[in-house]
Amino acid sequence: MGAMKGRSVLVAVVACVVVGALVILRQYFQVVDMTEYRDDFIYKTSLEELRGQGQIILPDKAAIDKLSAAAVFRTYHSYLDNVDILCSRKLRMGRLGDGGWEICDDREYRPVKPCVVYSFGINYDYSFDDAMAKNYECDVFSFDPSMKKNSYQRSARVRFLNIGIDSENTVNGNWEMHTLGRVKAMLNHNQNAIDVLKMDVESSEWRSLPEMVASRDLRSVRQLLVEYHGKCTDRDECIQMLKVLKDVYDLGFRKFYVHKNPGCHLKSSVFPVERTFCYEIHYVNTNLKAH
Repeated sequence: MGAMKGRSVLVAVVACVVVGALVILRQYFQVVDMTEYRDDFIYKTSLEELRGQGQIILPDKAAIDKLSAAAVFRTYHSYLDNVDILCSRKLRMGRLGDGGWEICDDREYRPVKPCVVYSFGINYDYSFDDAMAKNYECDVFSFDPSMKKNSYQRSARVRFLNIGIDSENTVNGNWEMHTLGRVKAMLNHNQNAIDVLKMDVESSEWRSLPEMVASRDLRSVRQLLVEYHGKCTDRDECIQMLKVLKDVYDLGFRKFYVHKNPGCHLKSSVFPVERTFCYEIHYVNTNLKAH
């Protein structure tokens, strides 16, 4: 009788051990499953959602028209804050701070003498222009109608012109504005490729670039450096801005460097990091390689 009772106790103990082990194992595998699910969940609600609503690759124009105000905002800032192509060697031309720009020095894109540089928007800072003339020995044309200076030859390779870039040829007060095509004609550059076109023109880029696309003059630019201005908080306005960016992309321009101007702070609950409303975008034209 005592032996039978002892075996029953032993069976009960073994059963408890087995059940306990199963419980522990089940809890362990639940932890593993939950960890995997949680990782997947985090990915889908941060990166995947960001890519879904703020697309890195711009959709076609018909799809852009259908984007919500939130999606337009996400797409604009996500697209401008990411590069499309790798430039193995970038060289800073001009100041390290505001006023300097990066040049892609990879063999297929680097400016090679004789080269031509158009620099729109100077604001008395010639550091980029002078560096391009010195280092690449390019002929540099500096444009800015806001400086109230007459056109003059700044140095052997740098010439200042008291005119600006716009979507049409006009005179607005003391400001003489021209299209890119008209500027090229004035300088006898109709047959020339523009090795570098830099634009920091305080929102005039949104009027100038569509004209350059329509006239096909942008096709002859090898590197395009432009500061895009705008918060993209108005849906209709931002849709038009995205369409401009799409047109530039479709011509073969790819972003190799992006700099968020720290002087244009933009905070939004949509993004975990601080954004800007002044993106300095550096493109190479993949359809117009130098070599």
